Amino acid sequence: MPPTSTTTRPAPPRPSGLVYLGLAGLAVVAFILFWITRESGDVLLIPLGFVTLWAPLNPVIALVVMLAALALCFKARIGTMGAFGALAFIIMSYWAGATINFTLLEIPERWSNVEPRLMAFMDPNWSYIWTVRDQWLITISMAVVATLIGCAIGLVLAMYASPVSSPNKGTSQAIKAINSVIRSIPDVGWALLFVAFIGGTAHGLGPMAGILALLMFNIGIVAKLLSETIDAVNPGPVEAADASGANLTQRNRLAILPQVLPGFVSYGLYVFELNIRASAALGIVGVGGIGSAMMLQLNRFQFENVAAILIALIAVVLLVDMFSMYIRRKLL
Repeated sequence: MPPTSTTTRPAPPRPSGLVYLGLAGLAVVAFILFWITRESGDVLLIPLGFVTLWAPLNPVIALVVMLAALALCFKARIGTMGAFGALAFIIMSYWAGATINFTLLEIPERWSNVEPRLMAFMDPNWSYIWTVRDQWLITISMAVVATLIGCAIGLVLAMYASPVSSPNKGTSQAIKAINSVIRSIPDVGWALLFVAFIGGTAHGLGPMAGILALLMFNIGIVAKLLSETIDAVNPGPVEAADASGANLTQRNRLAILPQVLPGFVSYGLYVFELNIRASAALGIVGVGGIGSAMMLQLNRFQFENVAAILIALIAVVLLVDMFSMYIRRKLL
């Protein structure tokens, strides 16, 4: 039996030491900036014989983490960009945490306030779920209506947004710009706007504001995802439709829509799942539904009722997800 030849993968080359020294200098510069801009008064004392040195605690920890990350990258022979990315990640994480004074040390200090609320969440009031059945119906109804109308409008906008199915480049760019504006505002922002414009639950128009907010949210998602799907369609049927003399509407209906229809159904089911979650959250800002009931119980410190709503919400979302998976298997 002839001997089998084994090929060993060559080790990556050792990165430049000078470059890593430059990255270490960058870490020192970041440490100095962290020191200058620090807000915490915690210090690290370093006794050295007759002299005791001190340094701000958090910047020192950040410096040690940065140098340790560079040492690990150098030992693992990671390239310059990889090491720089790791260093930039640590710097940005520290800066973001320091900006909001993030610390995990407050959790043990506030445990006396957390424990009674946590015990209430561990003992849900199951009977309360049935008492808010009307709010559940409003939440699901808002999700259904917003999904149907939003996906239909999103389909039309996607057709005009993609250069493959749009009548001209100007129309495509204009629709993409409009869609970018729609997506730049989150669903909660749309809900606040519509509550301010047409009124919330106090005026009996809460569900309408919620549907309009979810509608804008759905249009942005479906139009974006579907337009990118249209961009990647097989050009063969499109070229065949053009060669046969089909106009724009006929080409889109016969050559493009059949290719993107499975994706459109999948996006619609995905949006419906999002709407169930979002409609519960939007109720907190005054559009009705189960979110309003949850906010009311939070204000009354009835955490056992809030726990029952959250558990029921998880169950509803899981059921919707299972239903969506079943529909995808049948249709796609």
